[in-house]
Amino acid sequence: MRFSILISALVLLAMMTGAAYGQTIATLPATEPMPGSGQGYFYIQSIPTGSDLYFDGTFRGETPISVTVSTTGNPQHTIMITAPGYETYQQSYSGNPKDGQTITLTATLTPSAQTGNIYVTSSPSGASVTLDRSQTATTPYTYTNIPVGTHEVSVYYSGYQTFYTSVNVNNGQTTTINAVLSPTISSGTLSVSSNPSGAAVYVDNLYKGTTSTTVGNLAPGQHAVRLSKAGYQDWIGTVSISAGATTYLNPTLIVDQQPTYGTASITTIPSGANVYANGQYVGQTPSNGPLYFTQVVPGTYSMLISKSGYQDYTANVQVQAGQNYDYRVTLTPVSNPTTGSIAISSSPSGAEVYLNNVFKGLSPITLDSLTPGAYTVTLKLSGYQDWQAGAQVTAGQTTQLTATLTEVTRPTPTPTQTGGLPIAVIGALGLLFLVMFSRKTR
Repeated sequence: MRFSILISALVLLAMMTGAAYGQTIATLPATEPMPGSGQGYFYIQSIPTGSDLYFDGTFRGETPISVTVSTTGNPQHTIMITAPGYETYQQSYSGNPKDGQTITLTATLTPSAQTGNIYVTSSPSGASVTLDRSQTATTPYTYTNIPVGTHEVSVYYSGYQTFYTSVNVNNGQTTTINAVLSPTISSGTLSVSSNPSGAAVYVDNLYKGTTSTTVGNLAPGQHAVRLSKAGYQDWIGTVSISAGATTYLNPTLIVDQQPTYGTASITTIPSGANVYANGQYVGQTPSNGPLYFTQVVPGTYSMLISKSGYQDYTANVQVQAGQNYDYRVTLTPVSNPTTGSIAISSSPSGAEVYLNNVFKGLSPITLDSLTPGAYTVTLKLSGYQDWQAGAQVTAGQTTQLTATLTEVTRPTPTPTQTGGLPIAVIGALGLLFLVMFSRKTR
């Protein structure tokens, strides 16, 4: 009897407790926000920084960057990060941050298989070395993860002539450059024109602009010159440069009745953009004219144009023999840029460029990734007065500086060694490339 009463009491107590518990749960306030009302954040960074981020298929800017999402939105996300010279990084992420929460994600990009290294030494050591007119360091120095292809290297040391050369980078290999610097001697200038005009000018196999143009800072002695224009045979010869003098060259180009190659030029707004063709680096767009390509093999090519602070530009193009292609590409800035640029050109070209008294390379040159603020730009060229100007850098913008240098004394013209006939046939440049039409303006 007592046992039965005890059981009944326990059952009644359990029912009352359960009811009370149910009432307590029912009256708890809702903790989840209304759909779409809560916001969280993904803070995405990468190694290297300045890479392009695509979040859920939409370009969001350059890393590091914060992306805002709804806490109650689709929890499945895709993250893609790209950078020239690196493999594309892709990752799926499941889940959303809570209201006001920030989830930090870090992506380490893998260097592209199509890269190599450039090791630069100098005598004397401690010189300033510049790669492709933009990346400056102190010798000895190793540039790593450099895209396969041809690159320009210049080495500067106060009191010595500037050393410059072109170098070919092979996949997975390290190319060594030993710059033996010569004491400073007075340089000369080359004034080049042609009939017809608009031919690409190469001095010692380095691109110097299009005719008519003036090339400065040339060491006295013999220099190889090549002029190239679509539909015409290359003009190849040598000129003799004298210290403190200007040598004049004005050849007439011969029509090519059976053209084998095409030519192309690329102008970007702003200048200073890196150009890649079929995955290989082919040059940087200068500030005083287009970037020229000669002896382009006919066919279809893919192109990538990349510049810090701007969205990558990609396109495909069909090249035909004997045709010249002139392209102008306006790059689209990313949102909320943090750095700016200075594009510097001079007449004559080849002047030494100093930013706040630090050597940066030879004109024309674009100095990229500069912190906003005031800078002093100085240009030096043997036989000419030093040129100096102030430049204000604004985030997301490129400041243009054009310097017309003044001669210390009027140079004496030197007869040109034309010789009439080319002295040699230089092997095909072999730089595949090209560009196209999206957002192309003329």
